[in-house]
Amino acid sequence: MASGERVPARRERKKAETRRAIVAAARRLFDERGFDAVTVVEVAEAADVSAKTVFNYFPAKEQLFFEDEPLLAGVPSEVVSGRVAGESVVGVLRTLLPAAVADPAALVERARVYHGSPALRAFGREMFAAQERALAGVLARDRGPGRVTPGILAAVVLSPVREVWETVLTRMATGTPPEDALDQGARALDEALAVLGQGFPGLTRGEHVRGAAERAAEGGGGAAEAQATLGVDVRESVAGRRGERAGITRVAELAGVSATTVSHTLNGRRPVAERTRRRVLEAIEELGYRPNVLARSLRTSRSQTIGLVIPDITNPFYPALARGMQDVLGPAGYDQIISNTDGERRLERAALEQMIARQVDGLAFAVFNTHAEDLLPVIERGMPVVRLGGRLIQQGVDVVHSDDEGGAREATRYLRERGYRRIGFVCGPAEEGPAAERVAGYRAALAEAGVGAGVEGGLVVHTHFSRQGGAVGAARLLDLPEPPDALLCANDVMAIGALDVAIERGLRVPEDVAIMGFDDIEAASMVTPRLTTMANPAREIGQAGARRLLDRLEGKVGEPYSEMIIPARLARRESA
Repeated sequence: MASGERVPARRERKKAETRRAIVAAARRLFDERGFDAVTVVEVAEAADVSAKTVFNYFPAKEQLFFEDEPLLAGVPSEVVSGRVAGESVVGVLRTLLPAAVADPAALVERARVYHGSPALRAFGREMFAAQERALAGVLARDRGPGRVTPGILAAVVLSPVREVWETVLTRMATGTPPEDALDQGARALDEALAVLGQGFPGLTRGEHVRGAAERAAEGGGGAAEAQATLGVDVRESVAGRRGERAGITRVAELAGVSATTVSHTLNGRRPVAERTRRRVLEAIEELGYRPNVLARSLRTSRSQTIGLVIPDITNPFYPALARGMQDVLGPAGYDQIISNTDGERRLERAALEQMIARQVDGLAFAVFNTHAEDLLPVIERGMPVVRLGGRLIQQGVDVVHSDDEGGAREATRYLRERGYRRIGFVCGPAEEGPAAERVAGYRAALAEAGVGAGVEGGLVVHTHFSRQGGAVGAARLLDLPEPPDALLCANDVMAIGALDVAIERGLRVPEDVAIMGFDDIEAASMVTPRLTTMANPAREIGQAGARRLLDRLEGKVGEPYSEMIIPARLARRESA
């Protein structure tokens, strides 16, 4: 063998070894902790490779689990396509479920991991759906029974296979011995396929005929043969093609322009004469044309999507943030994929991995438990990243945030100016970015006023960024022997929770206790009394973050990272 031939062979062997090492490391971790609790970063560390390498081999984490699936003895479409003369479709499908496995204990553990993960169960269904499409292509080339289309036939054929496969896993996960589960599955599959064969006799005949469509393409057969072989009415097929989604070429033909002109009309990036534009839009309306987003993404290597990771979609601040992003992204032709994490680092890391798997073009995140190393897989892929809130400084990550520290300082000064002297602070978790900054601003204002940290130290309560968290924090402060005469809350939702507690206790707001929020969400002016708060312009932050992502995607920004601060402003109402 020439040296030039040995090098590619060694390279392929090395790739195969790396792939096996990644899968082995992933499965060990899945067995130990469950699928959902393991991140791609942890798999990479266990396999001694980079996270980027893992994503290169396995764009979706679920693929690590299903690599070399032991409970299927082959790929359905390949098994059916590769059957020899005399073998029927039903006959070869019976061989998909193995009679025994080499390592029953490992299979039981695998079944438990699968059974405990909604993500894996969903991916399993997607896996079989993909196989339905592949099998439909195979059946379209072979003799089909009656007038059933290949797509419907593939779905009917694979349905019992998927159900038996999933049932066997579920039984093993819930205590059935592997050999019993496999035996029960084999009998169930035999019975299902036997019934299927009665309804579709063609599936039980051992025939393997070259597709009539192929012979027709070679000049060896006509429409009558195609109809007889495929079991499909050719006239229906032609009608179906006529009813297919119109493409940009058909729009261009009807409008009497080029496809490029149609494209310019749609994306608005080049000027198009008004008369021409009207003709194009009329053709689009007549044909019912919709741009093919998938084809565009393949052509441009862009998915035209931006990921947004947020901690609590029920907090009105974050929908406003998303709306601000959409204000900028929509006109630029981008959609958003939003992931909610409930403020848990594990879910934040999983959300980042899902955004990579979905191949978003850029990522915005407004979560605060994420560490710098969690973002490395995203940054290594060259994906623009913007953090909306907090002050994490990291190369490859732009930051857009409100002046949390300055806003809290101004709020505390305002309360002191109104005559309040014992000011409590109901804040979010201590480790989260905005919480730490707002506490710092609160303390700075007290220090300016000559109030020592020792005096006010017991008046800071850390709880959750929620209405319930605000209620819990307010109750804790109001239960002190010397309760505060004012409560500054880290966001408006928490302040509404504090209002709930004050009203329940018969306290007058602001006469007995003043309550002040942060964010100025719409609900702040709807409660009674209306909330005095610091306006944290969520929509403006979203707009600024989206513009920064687009600038990065268009190559307009040179520095490795940037920071933009949006000032907070006082919104004075009745609660303080």
